[in-house]
Amino acid sequence: MSDIQQGQIVANLYKVLKLLSQGSFGKVYLGRNLQTRENVAIKVEKQQIEVHLLEIFQIDILIELQGVQGVPELIWFGEQNGLQIMITNMLGFDLMHFLKKHKKFTMDCVYNIAYQMLEILEKSHELNIIHRDLKPENILGRVNSNQIHLIDFGIAKDLTKKSKFTNQKIPFIGTSRYASISAHFGEEQSRKDDLEALGYVLIYLIKQELPWMKCEKIQENRLMKIGQLKKNIPLEKLCEGCPSQILNYMKQIQNLTSQQIPNYRKLKGLFENNPLHIKWFIFDWYKGHYKNYKTKQEWKVNQQQNKKYDSAQQIQIQSSIEKTPSKASRINRSTTMNGNSNPSSQLNSMESYNKRRSIKSTDSIYVDFVNSDSYFLSKKTYSKDKTANHFSEVDEFMPLRDQLQLMQLENQDLEVKHKLLHYRSVNFNFKNPIQRYLQFQIN
Repeated sequence: MSDIQQGQIVANLYKVLKLLSQGSFGKVYLGRNLQTRENVAIKVEKQQIEVHLLEIFQIDILIELQGVQGVPELIWFGEQNGLQIMITNMLGFDLMHFLKKHKKFTMDCVYNIAYQMLEILEKSHELNIIHRDLKPENILGRVNSNQIHLIDFGIAKDLTKKSKFTNQKIPFIGTSRYASISAHFGEEQSRKDDLEALGYVLIYLIKQELPWMKCEKIQENRLMKIGQLKKNIPLEKLCEGCPSQILNYMKQIQNLTSQQIPNYRKLKGLFENNPLHIKWFIFDWYKGHYKNYKTKQEWKVNQQQNKKYDSAQQIQIQSSIEKTPSKASRINRSTTMNGNSNPSSQLNSMESYNKRRSIKSTDSIYVDFVNSDSYFLSKKTYSKDKTANHFSEVDEFMPLRDQLQLMQLENQDLEVKHKLLHYRSVNFNFKNPIQRYLQFQIN
């Protein structure tokens, strides 16, 4: 059999549904796990010895990168009917698909693509793996996920392994539109080259063009001419029409040496919306949390309304906290209520018991509340000295409005919980000599 067929079962578990795409190295099919009913991607290589070695190398790289968020999960690989097959989880559509659908990406979307890609590259580079083929077609996303994925490690490189091109020019590796300058001139690629290629990808996503795209149809010395354009063009002209963050990013990459470890934290900081970077991401195609607004102005109006709502709610919370007893007074009441096993205190147990009975039930609630971590967390978080930005530090994965709703639900059960805790506290305090006296009184 020269090719895989629709309806065929791979590895006795995965059914081939339809062809998704094909390229120079092979084909990718949509498959389904017959047990879990989950969709998978089935990649089948072409039957050439060079491609076979390339596929095996990609599997080795993926094994090294398993566990890195944003890298495909390798489910199964092997040979069937003379074909090398690799199965990964289904990751959605590439950026070119979404760009054609939305016509243009918002800057928030581009910034978040940059931020997540830098995180993926940082983790990969820590494992000494460089991708060497960054392009929009290799970056995938899904409408029901706020995570993007980097695929196709077929020409990736392990930096710990020595190159066979020690004293000679290295053949071009990558995609000419986005490849680094070093790749065009036959130099050994490093971490810097991945970051440079990412910069070209971001510029293309914003402008949908690059200065050297006109040279892509040239047959003679095409790679060299594109490399010369990339080398000679000023960064200010290259980034013309882009936000200043893109220009700053390209300047930082240009100043790196091939042996230098990039400052990923500084690079990611260029694309953070604020110092407390929100960890839920806005993508133009993401349907899970954010609405699809027809215009950017409509989205800005909605954001302003949300800020006004959040500010009003925060003022109410802070004012309610100012009315609550101080931390010191609550601790003092807690000390009065708690049982003491010291013999000297047992002599005055009757007097202590009378004092306890005089304390109202509401005070007992405060006593039990101070024993929980939630009070100290809320006191630390909702302090009068804290600003709105600090308020969001309570849970950086949960919006403020959701936190307020959660607090309201918790407060509904608070009184019942505290009464139960108070009962247990009183029962514990009876474990002293006064308990016999009470039992005698009851009998």
